Amino acid sequence: MDLAIVGPAQSGKTAVFNALAAGHAQHGDVRREHVAAVKVPDERLEKLAALVAAEKVTPAELRMYDLPPLFEKGRAASGEAAEALSRADGLILVVRAFRRPDVPHPLGAVDPGRDIDMFQSEMLLHDLGIVERRLEKLDITVRSARPGEREESQREQPVLQRVRQHLEDGQALRNQMGGGDEAKALANYGLLTLKPMLVLINLDEDDIPKAGEIEQEVRDRCGGSGAFVGTMCARLEAELAELDPDEAEEFRRELGATEPAMPRVLEQVQEMLGLITFYTPVGTECRAWPVPAGTAALEAAGRIHTDMERGFIRAEAIAWEELMDIGSMAEAKKRGRLRSEGKQYVVQDGDVLHILFHV
Repeated sequence: MDLAIVGPAQSGKTAVFNALAAGHAQHGDVRREHVAAVKVPDERLEKLAALVAAEKVTPAELRMYDLPPLFEKGRAASGEAAEALSRADGLILVVRAFRRPDVPHPLGAVDPGRDIDMFQSEMLLHDLGIVERRLEKLDITVRSARPGEREESQREQPVLQRVRQHLEDGQALRNQMGGGDEAKALANYGLLTLKPMLVLINLDEDDIPKAGEIEQEVRDRCGGSGAFVGTMCARLEAELAELDPDEAEEFRRELGATEPAMPRVLEQVQEMLGLITFYTPVGTECRAWPVPAGTAALEAAGRIHTDMERGFIRAEAIAWEELMDIGSMAEAKKRGRLRSEGKQYVVQDGDVLHILFHV
């Protein structure tokens, strides 16, 4: 899964990126967006790996892009930043709540609510421009194309006309077109308000004890946009990521922060993307696989390897908690606790799967 970290200038986007990436960033040409493959902390995976004495433990990964500020002087993203933004499965919108005299806010006063509203308005305008240009082309096609092409365009027109109306009414598409065939049909347009979004409030250190209260205030404000809301003191988290874990924990206690922000934010990201995780302890490797909720066993098999999907026979499944109680896959099989599931079985969060296949 790909995530684009976006936000206004001086919002602390790169500090958020550094805190979440925690050493996994690839800083190359300064003209390119920063990229990181972030390993998702997973206590269940660690326990399963210890149970099966795995030599290799492979957690789920999220690829993150730290993009330049968007919509400055009315300009949208271009080049590689536009490509990364278009292919992103979700957005993290970083909004500034910290106050630093040495880093003045471009608009003067720090006002998270104002910045959220302005950025969301720019995303609506961005999407509206895409839809209007496409409708103009469809209008020409309907009037001049051959019958086959004309019919396809006529089917597309009413969908985009509804989308245009939602955007003109100031409604984010993730609320209005969040599922079903229409949403899939729109996926290739790169519409920003269709993508799931986490609004991440970048806090002052002094505001960490009030993080829950601040988060709820912003959640109430963003209630109609369908966005998730989280908080982080990015500058602090980026610094603590470089310390010894015990030192970092002691520092957090002094500041009133009881846990690292990174695992909590990544958990919110997975929820935002609608992901669940299943596990495969095979041979010497124990691995976590993130998939969309509702994924069938056949699709899960294909996620592991195309041969497994092509030659799928059945899946042996057990909940991870049950496996931990029993002690091993062999013992679970001996007790008849491994469920035999077919192609259409909907994989559950925390399932441990063994795929049987033949090619």
